[in-house]
Amino acid sequence: VLLVEKALETSQLRREVRALRTTQGREYAFDAIIGESPAMQQIKAMLARVAASRASTVLLTGETGTGKDLAAKAIHYNSERAARSFVNITCSALPEQLLESELFGHERGAFTDARQQKRGLFETADGGTVFLDEIGEMTPALQAKLLRVLEEKTFKRVGGLSDLRVDVRVIAATHRNLEEAVREGRFREDLFYRLQVMPIHLPAVRERRGDIPLLALFFIDRYNREFRKRVRGLSPAVTELLKKYQWSR
Repeated sequence: VLLVEKALETSQLRREVRALRTTQGREYAFDAIIGESPAMQQIKAMLARVAASRASTVLLTGETGTGKDLAAKAIHYNSERAARSFVNITCSALPEQLLESELFGHERGAFTDARQQKRGLFETADGGTVFLDEIGEMTPALQAKLLRVLEEKTFKRVGGLSDLRVDVRVIAATHRNLEEAVREGRFREDLFYRLQVMPIHLPAVRERRGDIPLLALFFIDRYNREFRKRVRGLSPAVTELLKKYQWSR
């Protein structure tokens, strides 16, 4: 009886996981990305090519708010890695030691409070995708460790002695000019070129003004449902006002 109950529970969990992945696939389909302007049509085509490619590294650039997180998820959930994990972390959100532990894991006793072994995001995402947001804020020491992952697919946990091998796609994103950071010595040149395998620049709203009415209607519909409102749309005057707005950083 226990074995049957366990089997039924496992079967139910697998069905729920499949349903969740199907939902995520629809949510992050390329046609779910709002925009019909020539710039966005080109971006969607590039995202589709990248998702279908076996290349393991992608660099997303663009101002804050241009949709780099959405683009990363679209690549993952429309690739052959979609059935595996998508994990993300913001490199500027944690101090260096904690970020290293989150990415690569640590061994018991590696540092104060390391009471047990911990798997990092690269181990967790084996076979899937690691999204490194704000990669331009990563410290030089971690840049060197990330470079080794990209070159050799191996790393050591913090305090570890043995190499661990993983198969992950790394998607990095930044709003900074990494070429300028390389010239100023703040970012490793070799890492920059490793990340630059498939670069995609996401345009700001002011570069795709034709998409503004679509974006506005999308958010009106979203917040109507969230706040139970019945806003029907925008007047022509407001639409023109939004199109003429500067939309600077």
